[in-house]
Amino acid sequence: MIVSRTVSWLKANPTIADALLATLLLAMSLSAVLTETTSASERAIDWFGVVLVIGTCAPIPTRRLAPLPSAWAIALFTIPYWMLDYPDGAVGTTMLIAVYSVGAHVARPHSGRHGLILIGLILVVSTIGVFYPDEDLPWIAIPAFLIMYGTAWIVGDNFRTRRAYTEELERAAHQAEAQRAAEARNAVAEERTRIARELHDVVAHSMSVMVVQAGAARRVLGTDPAQAGVALEAIETTGRESLDEMRRILGVLRSDDEQLELAPAPTLDDFAKLIEHCEQAGLPVEFAVDGDPVSLPASVEMSAYRIVQESLTNTLKHAGPAKATVRLLYDSDELSITVHDDGRGTATQSTGGGQGLIGMRERVEAFGGTLRAGPRAGGGFTVTAVFPTRESR
Repeated sequence: MIVSRTVSWLKANPTIADALLATLLLAMSLSAVLTETTSASERAIDWFGVVLVIGTCAPIPTRRLAPLPSAWAIALFTIPYWMLDYPDGAVGTTMLIAVYSVGAHVARPHSGRHGLILIGLILVVSTIGVFYPDEDLPWIAIPAFLIMYGTAWIVGDNFRTRRAYTEELERAAHQAEAQRAAEARNAVAEERTRIARELHDVVAHSMSVMVVQAGAARRVLGTDPAQAGVALEAIETTGRESLDEMRRILGVLRSDDEQLELAPAPTLDDFAKLIEHCEQAGLPVEFAVDGDPVSLPASVEMSAYRIVQESLTNTLKHAGPAKATVRLLYDSDELSITVHDDGRGTATQSTGGGQGLIGMRERVEAFGGTLRAGPRAGGGFTVTAVFPTRESR
């Protein structure tokens, strides 16, 4: 447990780990060169040799942060140490670390150039050691040094490539995760907006009809009980239908069963029932269809139905005593819906600040259409929605 925590801590603090490595190598090198018996061809260690040993170890803590300066600083002390023929000790290990660090922490092609120069200098020094009369370095040292230091650079370069590949995979995974999270948030926001729009359309229309009918029933309750009963019956019918619509919407939220049978979404064929509700609430509605009706996607028909429903609901709530006209125009590549009344338009309607108009605009724009809403020049209010139909078919 302690060893595992120590290793994890050193991985998390690489500069400290390298400082500890440098301290260990320095202790080993000084211990070796100060206690080792020199051969006839070797120079006895002196103060300058000790300075060179310290210089070979001191740059190691910076080998990750500044690999090239660190490697050349190590070479600057190691090459003179070898040329002056001090006892080897562990000095060669620091040069091995320097060449490895160039491959592991410097990008190509710089790592290749600097690694080649460093290895070339090592081979030059070893060649001098082989052919210099006073040296006893065997010729096999030249290919041995080439293999040893060349392998150090190759291992470092492979480690750097593998690390870069792993980091790229992690970065791609993080980006993909962030994208999935953003898409999920957008999907939730869109679904909430859609549900809010559906609930608004159902509740606003039904409640408006029920309020108008309740007011009519209250006014005639004492003088005409039969008419009051008709109004109450209309309230009951509207309430039941709105409850069915609410169950349909909530059923989508509650169930994971793809085969769940829900009440069908409203279509253009349901306008007759919608107009009947409005007329029962005291709003006469004239309905007209121009052009040849074409088959449209269910989503387009439901959106068109909701726009007419919301428009008539606004007329019930804001226009006062009025008449409404609903006109559908089937053109070659679009469906145009116009709903207008001759009542009193309101500031809320004309500015488009209500949630109903916002919902209508969102519905139309979702299909690439347009919505215009505002007061009529001769009085009243007009809503015009245009749905493209060429791509729908």
